[in-house]
Amino acid sequence: MLKQGTNNETEIAQLIADCRQNNRKAQHRLFKLYYGKVLAICMRYAKSNEEAEDMLNEGFLKLFTNLEKYTTTEKGSFNAWLKRVVVNAIIDYQRKYNTLINTAPLEAIPTMEMEHYDENSALSKLSTDELLGMVQQLPPMARSVFNLYIFENYSHTEIAQLLNIKEGTSHWHLNYARTKLKSMIYENTQNYGK
Repeated sequence: MLKQGTNNETEIAQLIADCRQNNRKAQHRLFKLYYGKVLAICMRYAKSNEEAEDMLNEGFLKLFTNLEKYTTTEKGSFNAWLKRVVVNAIIDYQRKYNTLINTAPLEAIPTMEMEHYDENSALSKLSTDELLGMVQQLPPMARSVFNLYIFENYSHTEIAQLLNIKEGTSHWHLNYARTKLKSMIYENTQNYGK
C-alpha cells in the first residue's frame, strides 16, 4: 500500500496506472497523497480558503482528465508534471472567473522611506501563515505573476504567454508585488513593537 509522503517511483507509477483504469480507490489515494501539496500551491494564488478549495478541485479534475498524457519518460518527475497541471488549472480558473485583472497604474506604487530596515530580521519575525496572508492580499495579476516567477520558476516570457500580457507588464507586476510585500512586511514588523 502506498503511504503518505512516499517517493517510491514504482508505487506512484502503479497508482497512476490504476487511476488511468478509472479505479476510484486509486484516484482517492492519489488525491489524498497530493492534497496538501496541491492545496499549498492553490493557497498562494487564491484570495480566500474557499477560492483555494475551488482551484484545488479544478486542478485535480484537470489532473485526472489529463493523466493519459503523463509518461514516465517525460522530462521531470510526476511531482513536477502535477505542479504544472495544477498551475495551468489555476490560471484557467482565474481566466474563467475574471480574477486576472490589471492592477493600479505605475504611479500608484508606493515608495518606501525607511531609515534602517533589515528584511531578513523582519522576515524571521513572521510566520508562514502571515506571509501567505500577505501574498493573498496582492491584487490578482500581481499575485499570479509573483507566484509564477518566484515559486514556479517561470520566465517573464513564459508568464507573458501564459497570462496573455506583455513581457514588460510581467516585470511590472513582479516589481509591484515585491514592493507591496516589502511594505506589508515592514508595517507588520513595526506593529510587533507596539
